[in-house]
Amino acid sequence: MGRKRWSGRVVQAILLLCGIGILAGHVRKSGENTQEKTRQQLVLWSYYETEAQQKALDELTEGFYVYSEEYEIRWEYVPMTEFSKRLSIGYTENALPDLVIMDNPDMPYYINTGLLADISILEEELEIKQMCYPVLLDTVYDRGRLYGLPWNCNNTALIYHTDMLREAGVEPPSDWEEFAAAVDALKGDGRYGFLMSAVAGEQGAFQILPWILSTGEEVGQIGAGGTVRAYDFLYGLIESGGMDANCINYSQIDVARKFISGEAAMMENGPWVLPMLEKAGLDYGIVSLPMDVRRCSVVGGENIGILRGKNTEGATEFLRYCARDEVMKAFCDATGVLPAKKALGDGRDERMDVFAGQMESAVLRTENEHWNTLRDQLPQGLYEMMAEGMTAQEAAARLVSDNK
Repeated sequence: MGRKRWSGRVVQAILLLCGIGILAGHVRKSGENTQEKTRQQLVLWSYYETEAQQKALDELTEGFYVYSEEYEIRWEYVPMTEFSKRLSIGYTENALPDLVIMDNPDMPYYINTGLLADISILEEELEIKQMCYPVLLDTVYDRGRLYGLPWNCNNTALIYHTDMLREAGVEPPSDWEEFAAAVDALKGDGRYGFLMSAVAGEQGAFQILPWILSTGEEVGQIGAGGTVRAYDFLYGLIESGGMDANCINYSQIDVARKFISGEAAMMENGPWVLPMLEKAGLDYGIVSLPMDVRRCSVVGGENIGILRGKNTEGATEFLRYCARDEVMKAFCDATGVLPAKKALGDGRDERMDVFAGQMESAVLRTENEHWNTLRDQLPQGLYEMMAEGMTAQEAAARLVSDNK
């Protein structure tokens, strides 16, 4: 009887040891699965500066961390005014990021410099030509090769305080004559009737150009009679006190902040400021910019490119992630811009209807071969009219003579 108890205990001990061994093996195996291998690091540069944009970038990079098993990405802020300079310095010092989110008219220039990697391998997979707004394709293709992912797009419109116009008995203006009368009726008591950005560089030129094109002047003719008429019209708003002369110092975000604070009844701006207006709880409306002889909007927005010689494989995986419908739509919804894929924006948000409608006939700034110099000269012309007494004809003539 004692011998049987002893034998039973031996068997129990053996089974216990086996169980411990199996458990230990299971723990080791589980540990091996949960121990994450070191990921390759990617760096993305962006000039996005609003709270909504930067939060959306955080969510984008976090989402990529979940999507990818081999890579992770962090983004770095580079001011728009320093973007080109930083890219040049980064190239000479071998300190470039892996990817950039850049203003779409800038991409053709950087393609020509050889800075961006050819990503034609993604063309069919991502259905670039089938899905994206046709006007965006010229910003990412060169000689039939693909160098960037169209990411989002936009244009500008007239945004107004609904209550201010109602109290002044003013309807949203549709042409320059109605607009000038509305600006005059809305100014006063520490408030301007209208505000736009005329700051030196891309932002100011982007906001001035639609007024020039509205006269019937083509992108390739900048500096002709339509430019003279637009300069005269915009300068007249400043001279009459309807628009702040400091517009030459205001970025588009500065203009939005002035609008939110009630310092301007109307502003020219793009959909990227709408999250700011919503957060402020404003009652606002959106219509197309007033026209002279036609309505014409200018394409804005960003593409994503890969820097040549960097981690192309990892950066390509990031582009695949960004091109997913749900990823692109979520980012654009959060930042108040239109997805580059037209179908993702259709019927999406009534606030965006004006901007989406304008994309069908919007033009590219880079249709003018001299745009890289014109973007500095267009705001400079308005500044010289204010500061140096130059006439509109003289300011426009400078554009022509400097770009022959």
